[in-house]
Amino acid sequence: MSHFKPILIQLCAVAGLLGTLTLTSTAVEAASLQKLFSEVEGAEYVGSDMCVACHEDQEREFKLSTHSRISFADDSGEPQGCEMCHGPGSVHVEEGGGKDNIFNPRRNPELCFSCHLDKQAEFRLPFRHPVMEGKMACADCHNSHGTDAQPWTSTSLDGVNGKCFQCHKEQRGPFVFEHEAVGEGCTTCHKVHGSIHDKMLKVRDNNLCLRCHTQMNFPSIGDSNHSGRLTRGTCFSGGCHTAIHGSNFDDHLRY
Repeated sequence: MSHFKPILIQLCAVAGLLGTLTLTSTAVEAASLQKLFSEVEGAEYVGSDMCVACHEDQEREFKLSTHSRISFADDSGEPQGCEMCHGPGSVHVEEGGGKDNIFNPRRNPELCFSCHLDKQAEFRLPFRHPVMEGKMACADCHNSHGTDAQPWTSTSLDGVNGKCFQCHKEQRGPFVFEHEAVGEGCTTCHKVHGSIHDKMLKVRDNNLCLRCHTQMNFPSIGDSNHSGRLTRGTCFSGGCHTAIHGSNFDDHLRY
């Protein structure tokens, strides 16, 4: 037993450090939110019941969203429901609405990052959507009130690829020869918040394609031997499957 004591001591020390980091993170998060919400001077929390009188549609949607599941009533005095993201709403209520007397999460991704720390890190990777630069907002793709909840987004998207196709129209199709992966979702190949790989791909080079297109007699792929082709470049930029999202001319996804 004595042989394992140093290891146990190290594990306890790590556990204690993690506990400290968790408490510190919570404190920093609370301070960060307070700073964001302080732009509406004198505002106090009034509860979501006050919001329903004007925002019936949003309230109805919110009840069906994933975010509503972290909204629960208690006596702690902490903001619940709408005010978790929009900040204290007393001034907004007293003035009968308005855009400048309530916090709008669309203007600042820092609110989303207070919970979604992993996405904040991904937006700092070399290849990313320009959210940190202020050219996009989380709400451009996500509906935080969302009714069409997708299990892999923790919020909602318009169909599987609907939001992507609003900007990336050339990938929409329909094509005569479809790439089945597109139908399964852009996130099959792309890390949509940020990646270390060009074009926000999940894996670099041919390794991306080989996640699906591999078989027992590799390097044969399909009914063709690829041993002399894989070294030429990526499947989609080496002069072969250049129409990777779909083609109207070739069933091997070529232009």
